[in-house]
Formats: sequence, structure tokens, C-alpha cells
Amino acid sequence: MTVLRRRLTAAVALALVSFLAAGCSSGSATPPGAPSAPETGKPAGAGSPSGGTEEAQGGRAKAVLDEIPPDGPEFVESGLERVPDGVHTRSSLMEGRKVSVACVGTGTVKSVIGEQAPQPVPCDGTSATRRVQNSPAQLPINIAAASDATGMIAWQITALSS
Repeated sequence: MTVLRRRLTAAVALALVSFLAAGCSSGSATPPGAPSAPETGKPAGAGSPSGGTEEAQGGRAKAVLDEIPPDGPEFVESGLERVPDGVHTRSSLMEGRKVSVACVGTGTVKSVIGEQAPQPVPCDGTSATRRVQNSPAQLPINIAAASDATGMIAWQITALSS
């Protein structure tokens, strides 16, 4: 019985090592039984004119705007939204502010700040800034996708430098 037990233990150990080695060499982080994503042979975000995932697009859009720390004296308010959702907010403002908008993706968004005329902002990773001199107590900011625009919109309100 002990010889049989030793052989069985050795066989189980060998099978377990083989199973673990095969599982480790597959390079997949997908759990067994879960559907796997199709392989494209492209790095993440490649092949997309919009610049990759929403997370990557959002990071690029925020990076285009001036780096103002949230606890800095110039910082007023900021946000990051998906282009299809748009930006629809009202901000309490004092005189002498500027609103900056950056979009990363495809197409164009239309930015309407207060009573000013709509301004097209291409989703090419550049920013557009507007000064707000005579703002109402609540400044409406509306940014909406034009046609088939996709991507992420970053926006920021800062105080004008003296």
C-alpha cells in the first residue's frame, strides 16, 4: 500500500506541476471559463484615430490645460466628461475668470460660455480659452458634441493673473 501511495502522490504532484506550468506560460490574465477578448495584434489604443481609451484620452485632455493645482489661488473649478455626455454646469463666478476647454478624440465640440457666441473646439488635443469679464452670478457652461464627435472633454475655470 505504501508503494502505491508513493506512486500516486508522485503522479499527482507531477500532474499539478504540469498544470501550473501550462497555466503560467499562457500569459493570459483571463480566469478559466471567462470569454477572452479577440487578439488584434495592436497595442492598446492603436489603430484608433481618437487616441486610445477614454482614460488615455481624458489624461491627454487634462494635460493640455494649464497645470493649476486645486489648492492654488488661481484654481476655481474643473471637470472631465465624455464627449457624448457633454458639459452642462453653472459656476458661481466673480469678475476676471477664464474658461479653458480641451477635447481629445474625433470631431468637434461646440462650447457656449455664458452669453458668448458658440465656439467650435476640435477634438485634436488643442485647447481653447475664453475670458469672462462680465459674468452673471451663475455662469452657464455648455459643451456639446457636434455631429459624430467622440472622446473626452477637459474643462477648467481659473482666475486671470494680475
